Amino acid sequence: MSIKFVILGSDENAYGMSRVIYKTYKEKPLVLCSRILYPTMFSKIVDIKVIENFDTESVCIKSLINVGETLKKTTKNIILIPCSDSYMEYVVKNQDLLSGLFLNKFISYNLLKSFITKDKFYNLCDKYKLRYPKSVIIKESDRLDILKKIRFKYPLILKPNNSNSSEYLHAEFPNKKKVFLIKSETELIQTVNNINKSNYKDNLIVQEFIKGDDTNNLVINAYSSTDGKVRMMGIGRPVLEEYHPKVLGNYAAIISEVGYKEVMNDVKNFLENIKYVGFSNFDFKYNEIDKKYYCFEINYRQGRSSYFLNECGVNLIELLTDDLVYQKRKDIIYPTKKILWLNVPYIVTKKYINNTKVLEEISELKNKKEVYHTLFDKDDLSLIRYINLKKVYFSKTRQYKKYFIKKG
Repeated sequence: MSIKFVILGSDENAYGMSRVIYKTYKEKPLVLCSRILYPTMFSKIVDIKVIENFDTESVCIKSLINVGETLKKTTKNIILIPCSDSYMEYVVKNQDLLSGLFLNKFISYNLLKSFITKDKFYNLCDKYKLRYPKSVIIKESDRLDILKKIRFKYPLILKPNNSNSSEYLHAEFPNKKKVFLIKSETELIQTVNNINKSNYKDNLIVQEFIKGDDTNNLVINAYSSTDGKVRMMGIGRPVLEEYHPKVLGNYAAIISEVGYKEVMNDVKNFLENIKYVGFSNFDFKYNEIDKKYYCFEINYRQGRSSYFLNECGVNLIELLTDDLVYQKRKDIIYPTKKILWLNVPYIVTKKYINNTKVLEEISELKNKKEVYHTLFDKDDLSLIRYINLKKVYFSKTRQYKKYFIKKG
């Protein structure tokens, strides 16, 4: 094959992209990581290389230069697929050092810095008319006076400026979560005091809580070609999130959707106005009071759940190769197939979703055999991998019993 794919990371995102690559080309991508996580463990469709401290910028870039130079001797077209915010930031920041080794054209580091944190992203939202919840930015120096800054009713949302940043990921404090649903003044003060015990110094975001459960969520995935035009937009309705503190807010179940013309156009205009390039996805929630969708954040890569688009008929890897290798400029694609994507056992959806209409949709899709899991590939399911994934799924069931909260 004249194309080689190099994937950064070993999580669900990495496995989903690897699965599409293997299905499309019958070739294993090279997966580089600091340690093997369960999604890629015992897989036969990837070549994994574990590199000590690969999750640090200096080691990552040095390793990529070495790998790129080696592969370039035998392969003309090498495509990088970063699967986390940190890896994407490293690559964008150091793209001049990687130029000539990999085909990718990335956004500029200045553009990335303009939305890499939520406070900066909301500034861009103001400029390009993308609706987001009422928010207050709390600097480190203002944390002790946080109560004076807030004009929202409880419950409210408290979250770091970037929950996927290296600084927050490595911060240690009691009851740490990706995002906090705060129900009282006492809980807010305690949470901020806990955060102050860590080395996390970046801003905190206090945000108005948009009422409604997980079925009010919406996720929009997009791919923008190197000319800055959006070439694919796929929409999903997350109907259940994960609730373990370390992955709180990650999607556990998504029903693919069509329509939503207004919010889709808002996202398309936003991406094309800022001249974005590559995969992105946006998280929204529907406000039942004013009947509008509000954007929480942009992820500047494909998401952990983006694999669902492949089962809707969109080949994520062909989007990359058509753009980077063959310079094909197709009209924008909107997938239309209805499916249910899961990252938890099916029984969890029946127990923890409290929306009758959604439950009926889920049952209907199961009856039609349109239920898909990123990690369970029948062609990559050795006994040891199957047992390992089943253990993970069983642990998720127990996590819901322990951590699930109603958000109505």
